[in-house]
Amino acid sequence: MTWIILCIVAASAWAIGAFIDNYIADVIFKNKTPQALKAINGPFYLLIAGAIALFAGLEATEPLQIAMLMLSGALSSVGSIPYYNALKHEEATGAAIYYQLIPVFYLVADWIFFRQQISGQQILGFFIIFAAPVIVIFSRKRPKSRRNEMAAALLFILYAIITVASGLFSTHFSYNISFFTMFFWYLIGRGCCDVILFAINGSWRERFQYIWRRKRKQFLLSAITDQALHTVAEFAYRAAMILGVAALASVVANTAELIITFVLGIILSIIWPKFGREQIHRHIIIAHLLATVLAVIGVIILQ
Repeated sequence: MTWIILCIVAASAWAIGAFIDNYIADVIFKNKTPQALKAINGPFYLLIAGAIALFAGLEATEPLQIAMLMLSGALSSVGSIPYYNALKHEEATGAAIYYQLIPVFYLVADWIFFRQQISGQQILGFFIIFAAPVIVIFSRKRPKSRRNEMAAALLFILYAIITVASGLFSTHFSYNISFFTMFFWYLIGRGCCDVILFAINGSWRERFQYIWRRKRKQFLLSAITDQALHTVAEFAYRAAMILGVAALASVVANTAELIITFVLGIILSIIWPKFGREQIHRHIIIAHLLATVLAVIGVIILQ
């Protein structure tokens, strides 16, 4: 039962974090290179890694394990690039629907690399889940909106593939070491990659300096809260994958996140529109509700 509780914790943190991500990208950065957030992300992850080393301690780890766990973190860092680009065209509830592709890709990866069998029931689940984002795309009445939705879909698919690759590296190369040691090297890889990507990208640095001069307090509060939530989510999710079956943990976490995000999206958009930022139109809500139901049914069938 512990891994299920961890999945729910991760889902709740991700759901709230998704709205903060959207707020940062749309309101603070005005959809102009929100990846400049890595200026905060990288040092934050390295700071958490240092705290783990100081208070939890580290175990002896093989060089190959260290390299693969750091690669897992680096992939998460790279995956945030298409993620933030996709948020230019999609709200938090729509994004959560695309996350349901992650358990699908986990099962496909297990089939390709580890010869796990895929049943006819799981194939049915695949098609039901893939129908969910299609409904979201065609809920947009204007052709331009549909093109933007399609662009967001492709970016979210790329993000999902990178996320699965990161998860597979962390679960399959964490043998004979504690979870804290695994998470430490993951954070080192992610933090270092964030710092390097920010250092070599001039447009990100310029955008960060601009935001820092004009919206420092708003930016810091949002960024630190966002990273704290995502770190809690990553910690709980990766612990759940190690304690349970990776694909099943992904299914439970993503299903819970989808439901929580959908409910929060409606509530926040009514009581706090600047933060919720969902389109409260009848046909949009119906389309998202239908897509949510299909995605939930699909991920349940995958089990």
